[in-house]
Amino acid sequence: MGGKGALLLVLGFSLIFMVAGRNFNNMATSTVENFANYYYSSKAHSYAAAGINIVANKLFLNNSMGDNTFNYRLYDTQSDYGDVQVTLTTIDAFRKIRQIVSTANYRGTTYTIKVLFQPSSFAKYAYFSDSEGSTIWWTTRDTVWGPFHTNGQLRVADEPVFYGKVTIDGSVVKYSNSAKPKFYGGLETGVHQDIPLNGVSNVANAASSGGKVITGKSLVYMEFRGDSIRYRYSSTGSWTYVLASAFAPNGVIYIDNAEVHIKGTVKGQYTIAASGTGGDRGKIYLDDNIVCYNNPQINPNSTDMIGIVAERDVVVTDNTPNRSDIIIQAAIYAQRGSFTAENYNTRPPSGNIYLYGGITQYMRGPVGQFQESRGVVTIVNGFSKRYRYDSRFMLGSPPAFPGTGNLEIVSWFE
Repeated sequence: MGGKGALLLVLGFSLIFMVAGRNFNNMATSTVENFANYYYSSKAHSYAAAGINIVANKLFLNNSMGDNTFNYRLYDTQSDYGDVQVTLTTIDAFRKIRQIVSTANYRGTTYTIKVLFQPSSFAKYAYFSDSEGSTIWWTTRDTVWGPFHTNGQLRVADEPVFYGKVTIDGSVVKYSNSAKPKFYGGLETGVHQDIPLNGVSNVANAASSGGKVITGKSLVYMEFRGDSIRYRYSSTGSWTYVLASAFAPNGVIYIDNAEVHIKGTVKGQYTIAASGTGGDRGKIYLDDNIVCYNNPQINPNSTDMIGIVAERDVVVTDNTPNRSDIIIQAAIYAQRGSFTAENYNTRPPSGNIYLYGGITQYMRGPVGQFQESRGVVTIVNGFSKRYRYDSRFMLGSPPAFPGTGNLEIVSWFE
């Protein structure tokens, strides 16, 4: 029995070693194959990314470049190369959204990368100014959420709070040694971004292609009422009522050479623009709250958006409704002027400007006056500021809202 047992034991171990050896050989073979596949996939990925970069650079240098297909052979060495096909297409002509698809083939292994680009909009800023002026200050009751930029000096008194990233081309100037601004999102200096002077004309072009253009009127009052609009051409005339979607199908309303007064609740996505020079033409007055039907502060998935674009100033009217706070849920653009409050230096303290959206202005405008005594800042005329960024504007914007002239990546899929 001992001999038979030993024989069985030897045969058993031999079988075990044979199975284990086969598994080891398979594992070694699989390891080599996996390494080769990983290497080929990595090379194909690198070539596909290179194709994206080549065509993205072409698009950066020429934003108006037409749709096209490009074919490249990219070399590491003379005998080591990959073939890449890159297509540039327009997938939304109105919003000018472009897509680049790059497919690379390396030794039979393919890899595809898709990237979406859209025009960079000034709506992406919670606050933007080309100049901050020399007499306006951010004070202790002023709070800004979201991206902040100025090409001028940032003037601060006491303890204003900036929750988003702050970029400036100038420097931080303090009203007194006690000023302690809070930059919770970081501060970067030496950053410059021009504000183009064709924003209003681009909105006008969009309005003439499927929107609403109003000409020959020097004064326009317009109230958004959910899915409808009412308007008139004097402060006491009769109102005309229209369905908003029929009035401006693409959501863009342009009023030529006029003073414009607006208020109300907007359902849908609309941009209203005014041009003009002389008197109050080219200015847009906010006569009361201008808000979204589906409140984006409560529902971040709201699809309602408002753009307010003036060639000159966007002004908080000095009237009874605006003597105790005003709520603004919009992206504001004052091309040659400011966002300001009418009679800011004589109107009594009027509470807060609750802005949920963003402001782009050529010259920072005043909305109130303050005084400082023993380190305490008090508003004596006008408004305090409560500016909060609408994060939806980071990727989207109201229709035809003025852009920076650059493209930016909104998605990268691979």
